[in-house]
Amino acid sequence: MYERSRQAADRIREEISILQVLADYGYEVDPRAEDHEQQFRCDLHGDGTDGKPSARVYPGGGQFFCFACGRSRDAISLVQEKEGKSFWDAIRLLEQKWNLPPLPWVEEARPPTASEEVRRTLDRSITPERALRRLEALLTGVTQDRSLPAPKCAALWEAYDRLSYAHSEGNSKGVAEAAMKVLGKTKQALGFKGD
Repeated sequence: MYERSRQAADRIREEISILQVLADYGYEVDPRAEDHEQQFRCDLHGDGTDGKPSARVYPGGGQFFCFACGRSRDAISLVQEKEGKSFWDAIRLLEQKWNLPPLPWVEEARPPTASEEVRRTLDRSITPERALRRLEALLTGVTQDRSLPAPKCAALWEAYDRLSYAHSEGNSKGVAEAAMKVLGKTKQALGFKGD
């Protein structure tokens, strides 16, 4: 999540009570009981009816968990689902309803592209520890954000595991070899050509 998105979401969680948002949508919760967890019926699964209260709200964390859905939601995701809104449309709706001024515009640094991350990770002058951290971050982002097929994700993480194991055994030659395999498979999975 980019910085502006994170700031907007954090502000919603801090300034708008999840209990009040739930009550506004007709869920049977007491919005005044800010220090108590409460059970309520969730209509976001199945046919929209809930025979018994399957959701539990955690006001301190600004979210609720539905055991029938198997999902945790906050005010933003609730508005997204109930209103069919995008993330930013849900933020704007909540800001308007609660009279929160828009966040000031701050120019953000452009996040690195996957290609830039791979090239930066290929820098052989970095330490094995730093390379491991970069690879882990890169692979986490690639497997989550790019929705690569499961076999490719598994192959990438298998190669990462070999690298991690070789490093823990103090095998610098093994670390270098495994690093090249991980990076090669990452580039292949992302469709990069050339160096």
